[in-house]
Amino acid sequence: MSARDTIVDATLTCIRQYGLERTSISAVAACAGVSRPTVYAYFPSRDALVSAAMEKSGAAVAGRVVASARRRARTAGEFAVEALVVARREFRKEPAFYPISHARTDPWAVDQKLTEESLALTRSILEPIVDYDPRLEPHLDEITETLVRWLLSLLMYDTKRTSNETRLRAYLKRVVEPVIEGAGC
Repeated sequence: MSARDTIVDATLTCIRQYGLERTSISAVAACAGVSRPTVYAYFPSRDALVSAAMEKSGAAVAGRVVASARRRARTAGEFAVEALVVARREFRKEPAFYPISHARTDPWAVDQKLTEESLALTRSILEPIVDYDPRLEPHLDEITETLVRWLLSLLMYDTKRTSNETRLRAYLKRVVEPVIEGAGC
């Protein structure tokens, strides 16, 4: 494993152990077994370091979301439902995503916007929808943005309808699946 990868993995370990706010360059260096100057040789700032760690974790989550959704889905709408269910589970269990999953209560997140990068990453996760229904391809950007907005809402607010995965899946089958299936018309 390269020094850069070791540092990124140490960053994820620190975020999981101490939380994002208490993850510092010093803590990461100690966890990785390197000096602070070594960390700075690879990452110019704490933000760059955290961003690299979140990117790595995000790629792993994306792989799990796609694999799980493909296993369960037979239609584009079912893929969207499964992607939302698995993404919510993954985001909630990964401390590196705390700023995203708790944006409504996190004062650091008030200026957050859906960036082109985050939408592009999410689009790549949702591209299999087109395999189920090629008519959806021209609408994939809008589908992506809509599903991101749904996911953010699901991360922030629980109701009786979303209190567990069985209820969440049933709810999403009623409200999301028809929207996705109808988008190709």
